[in-house]
Amino acid sequence: MAEAVVSIALETIRDLLLEEGRFLVGVADQVKELEWQLKEMKCFLKDADKRRHESSMVFNWISEIRDLVYRSEFAIERHAAYQVYSRRRGLRQFVRKYSCILEDCNSLHQLGSEISQITSNIERISKSMQEIGIKRSIIINPNGEGESLARNNISRKTFPDLEMGDFFLGMEDEVEQLVHYLGKDTEDRIVSVWGMGGSGKTAIGKKLYNEMTDFDLSAWVCITQQCQSRSVWEDVLRQLEKKRRVSSLSHEPRIREEVSSLSDSELYDRLCEIQREKRCLIVLDDVWELSHWDELKHPFIVQNLQSKILVTTRKQKVAEIGLAVEHGLLHMDAALELLKNKAFQHGNIPDFASEERLKKIGKEMVHKCGYLPLAISLLGGVLRKKNSIIEWELVNENIKEAIYSDEKQIDGVLNLSYESLPYYLKPCFLYMGIFNEDQTIHAMHLYTMWIAQGMISYKNIGDKEKTLIDIAELYLSELASRSIVQVEFQLAYDVANRTRKYHSCKLHDVVRELCLKLGKIEDFGVQSLEYQGGKLSTLLREASSHMKIQHLAIHFRSEVEHELTVAFGEDTSKHIRSLQISNLIKSNIIEFPPQSIVDFQKLKLLRDLVIKRFRFSGGKFPRGITNLVHLRCLRLEECELDKLPSSIRNLVYMDTLDLRSSMDVEVPNVFKEMLRLKHLIFPFYGNEKVGKYRVRLDEAFDGLETLLHIDSRYHEFKCMDRMKNLQRFAARIHDKESLSAIMNAITNWNKIVVCRVYIEGSCDLKGEQMLEKALTCPNLHDLGISSKLGKALAECGSDVMSSKLRLLDLFGSKIEDDPMGILGKLPFLIRLRLYYESFVGEKMRCTANSFLRLKRLTLRGLPKLREWRVQSGAMPLLSKVKIADCSCLEMVPEGLSGISTLQKLVIKRMPKLRKRVMPSGHDFHKILHVSSIIIED
Repeated sequence: MAEAVVSIALETIRDLLLEEGRFLVGVADQVKELEWQLKEMKCFLKDADKRRHESSMVFNWISEIRDLVYRSEFAIERHAAYQVYSRRRGLRQFVRKYSCILEDCNSLHQLGSEISQITSNIERISKSMQEIGIKRSIIINPNGEGESLARNNISRKTFPDLEMGDFFLGMEDEVEQLVHYLGKDTEDRIVSVWGMGGSGKTAIGKKLYNEMTDFDLSAWVCITQQCQSRSVWEDVLRQLEKKRRVSSLSHEPRIREEVSSLSDSELYDRLCEIQREKRCLIVLDDVWELSHWDELKHPFIVQNLQSKILVTTRKQKVAEIGLAVEHGLLHMDAALELLKNKAFQHGNIPDFASEERLKKIGKEMVHKCGYLPLAISLLGGVLRKKNSIIEWELVNENIKEAIYSDEKQIDGVLNLSYESLPYYLKPCFLYMGIFNEDQTIHAMHLYTMWIAQGMISYKNIGDKEKTLIDIAELYLSELASRSIVQVEFQLAYDVANRTRKYHSCKLHDVVRELCLKLGKIEDFGVQSLEYQGGKLSTLLREASSHMKIQHLAIHFRSEVEHELTVAFGEDTSKHIRSLQISNLIKSNIIEFPPQSIVDFQKLKLLRDLVIKRFRFSGGKFPRGITNLVHLRCLRLEECELDKLPSSIRNLVYMDTLDLRSSMDVEVPNVFKEMLRLKHLIFPFYGNEKVGKYRVRLDEAFDGLETLLHIDSRYHEFKCMDRMKNLQRFAARIHDKESLSAIMNAITNWNKIVVCRVYIEGSCDLKGEQMLEKALTCPNLHDLGISSKLGKALAECGSDVMSSKLRLLDLFGSKIEDDPMGILGKLPFLIRLRLYYESFVGEKMRCTANSFLRLKRLTLRGLPKLREWRVQSGAMPLLSKVKIADCSCLEMVPEGLSGISTLQKLVIKRMPKLRKRVMPSGHDFHKILHVSSIIIED
């Protein structure tokens, strides 16, 4: 861990010497001396890290080194930031308007004194370490660069070939038993699965949830240890209503508002009503206590409901609320098979040892893991990096020690898994403890937060063409390959086209518990707090009394009781480097009076700030944030405020500004002064501010890698073609001129990875081959169109075969001629959705060899569609079809019967078609091979 912290500091100091060296004249030699001392210190840290738990003296030294490193970063960055800003704005104006920053800035002399003190202390610790026999583990080369004797270089690594589905080896009987209990012919409405943490209860629940076909509606809710019945009921009703209504996309905000406004009795009645009308599967995952069920059960145990409730729990007492199925451990053969699948690429045994010898060691290992699936998966992740039988035997010995020193097998295996991580991955893993229990973590959010903390480094990557985001994704991939993190792939993931691989990730609750435990042992300072009422100041004081908090999350499950001010103590404030403030009250967005939650001005080391689902008092940006000159990442998600202040320009080290899902926030034209900005996500805009202000996308944006949610009504597109470094882009276009400018720019973006454009109805695509240009625009991957097309699609020529489109959505386009002939030629298309009169003809035909990569198809709201034909050889990779509100469609295409990849068919609000696909219907034989069929009225 200490090795990682020092490596991060060396990167920071090296960057500052290169980029801000002119502002360090007078102390440059001292800064270089500090850099040298840190390199020297790093030589001893590998051995010191190994001995940190054997000696309190070593542990305290490592903690002191970490503090000294942070002090050095703070002092140098603060001085450089002050110099940058004062020269840009003029010193007099800076002194007058930003005296609070000036008072806090070190003079050059003070900076020199601070560095001298830090260097002296590092030298003292280094000598002390040598005196007690701590060894060098790095050789310093003539250029002064450290080379580890066992360096982990991932520059040539590709993404691991992970099997993303959960393994169900040895669970077949339990799954079959549960399928029977959840079937129509059984009377028991409450079914529960119980077993120890990490045994695979949730995996079984997900399999049943995704694959059982005889339910009309379904809902899945994770129950936290702070179970709140109202919140759970709302979540269940929202999911059921969303699936019942015509357009989940347009109705979702309305459903959220509707459900939140219900009284408790109305909410109860609505839940009972929908369960009477529809056959529902409701999964309550991880119910902790019997008292939780007593709070939750009321709308689920009423007579005459059609629903089935599946509960997963660790406790037998909780399981006894219904028909209980114990989920046991794996038998030996299944355990060995799971270990093989996790440890070896494609499950193929390598040639460095005989199968018999590996099997013998494997049997010993899985026995030590207690035949627990999660423990075996984690162990497989450790073994995945071992390439000799000697290394396997060493791991086998280490398991014995790890498990012997721990009460639970899973804890011991996770400790072993953690210790086997390369030094640069350890802080990345421990940082993930800041996220809430059962939280799905957006991959890009995680990457930018890691980057803000300086955890992502070019040093371990040989490829200089990669960005920090690319490296962060490799880090996540490494954690996933070791089964430490669960990941979800992007739908449009494509190796050949360099798309982002991961959409989101998650920590198993057992892994999260141990992540927090390891964080305490390592003095990493992660604290995740749940506020449920009372004085916030008391909660913060108690939390900070147990540890030195560096990474803090406060999750609000209740409105804050009024206090004049809630501030951390000085000792706590000066250490905090990241802060997340989240409102988890699903029924409403709560008020954010800045001083009563936290005094930002005291968080001088803050690098990463996330505020989620708050309404800012008076619509004003919280005071003090724009003085946090070290801030790298600011994310305001689903927040209500009027505008960002122009003083946001003070944040000269800002890397990420993310305003996604915050509506109509006015953004100032100050980006030309924020030269380090790499990721900019604008808020969504309605019609309120049209014509009132414009944001200039000028030459200051040349270094951007991410630019999302730009809107042609509010943003000028003059210099778009100069943004050569863009990797992720999304825009909403309302006029033809802006569309032309965007298309020309996109053509020149050679580094683009994700590019989405949504063309609004006000943008005329008829004539000038505008539609064909949009469909064939190089580097455009995701296109949505809601403008009227008429015959424009039929006029497109053979050039469409050069299209790079992977995702295409059409809304109300009123296409007159069969669109499938043209759209079927798009060579990379994997998802097509035709919505609400996007086609107004009667016949559609998918010809042989069309849609060669299509995986998902949606036909919804095509009222005149009568006949749909699919020829043999069309859509050979199709896996999911959804048909809804196509009232005239006469039958399911015969051609679907020949598509062996088809796994899921959903038919909604089509009574005629419903009859035809029933076992006694004319079309039943066409869908016999489909594993999941969902039919809803």
